[in-house]
Amino acid sequence: MGFLRIVATGLGAVCALAAILAQGGRWSGLLDVLTHFAPIWLAGSVLLLVMALVTPARTRGGRLAMLGGLGVLSTLWLVTPELLRSPSAPAPADATRRLKVIQFNAEPRPARFDTMARWLADQDPDILVLEDSTAQLRALIQRRMPRRMTCSPGCQVAILSRARPVDVATMGGGRWGLDPHTIVATFAPADGGYVVVGSHYGRPGAVARKSMTAKTFVQAENSRRLHRMAAPLPRARLIVVGDFNSTPWSFALRRDDAALGIERRTQALYSWPAHWFGPPFLPIDQIYAGPAWRTVSVTRGPRIGSDHYPVVAVLALPRSP
Repeated sequence: MGFLRIVATGLGAVCALAAILAQGGRWSGLLDVLTHFAPIWLAGSVLLLVMALVTPARTRGGRLAMLGGLGVLSTLWLVTPELLRSPSAPAPADATRRLKVIQFNAEPRPARFDTMARWLADQDPDILVLEDSTAQLRALIQRRMPRRMTCSPGCQVAILSRARPVDVATMGGGRWGLDPHTIVATFAPADGGYVVVGSHYGRPGAVARKSMTAKTFVQAENSRRLHRMAAPLPRARLIVVGDFNSTPWSFALRRDDAALGIERRTQALYSWPAHWFGPPFLPIDQIYAGPAWRTVSVTRGPRIGSDHYPVVAVLALPRSP
């Protein structure tokens, strides 16, 4: 029992320290990596508080309680704004102009391609945004579900749409790999008159050259460049979809929320990992939509073979008066 208490106390202390250090993510891309695991730090900090209650004060029980309390407060400071965020008004019952959007990071596992393609075709989305797909999977999806396809350089991001875009802009890689793989597809007024941006950010904490003499955090630079690309786009019917590799309690995604200027419709929707026995614990796949769109539903799809769950959003435009 003594050994288990020491282990539990040690784990709790590590979690509480990580929660406190995560607050430094406001200024440091490296410390911001810690924010993504805030729910884990919260559980560990609560464990430390419990251990403090059974530890005599003369053997540092009070110090443990203080550390655990700071850990709990730090994590609540990170996650509470997302949990208390009020979603926009739902779509009215008479909203007939609906758009079904699926966001899916398709891990290249050929043995599961048929399962992925079959489920996606059964969903029959108007817009499908794929990241990390292969030519084999895309061809299989198009055989089951004919769609127009546009790709970023290297097809790291693909948009498959029911309507044909009237304009497409892409970005991807760049000299130092700092451009996020991105597609901007504009659809004609006859097809709804909206713009879809599909993007895929690098992983948090990754560092790359910005020039011959300087380095930068890849994800932060991805974010800045996406913001610059999206800045001139009309916001009312804009839809931004992608694997942002950022959770809602990270300072990175908070900056995206502010810079994009439209509502993120995914609210603490856990989407990764999908390839282990437990539940997902990172909500890193996001869907944003401008103020003209009302939310009918935003749900997580089933495990279909990738390390990500698909995210399914149904949006609607209210009937014009």
